[in-house]
Amino acid sequence: MERWRTRRADRGLRLVGLVLLAVAGVTLRWLYLLHVPPQSAGLLAYGLGAIAYVATSCGAALVILGRHLFDEVAVSARWRRR
Repeated sequence: MERWRTRRADRGLRLVGLVLLAVAGVTLRWLYLLHVPPQSAGLLAYGLGAIAYVATSCGAALVILGRHLFDEVAVSARWRRR
């Protein structure tokens, strides 16, 4: 995992995050333009919603954290595996 510690990798991860946020925006725009009446959403609407949710979540994490996404976190002894 040491190759993710460079500035170039950090910028790359953040760029991928911005691309994912753009994908989420386009997907939400398509969902808005579908004009789905309440309680009659089909597979396309649910698929677009799922894509938008996952792309937004992953994109935000990548933009905010960048290379620190792979940092180790100290866990107390109580929550460790035995």
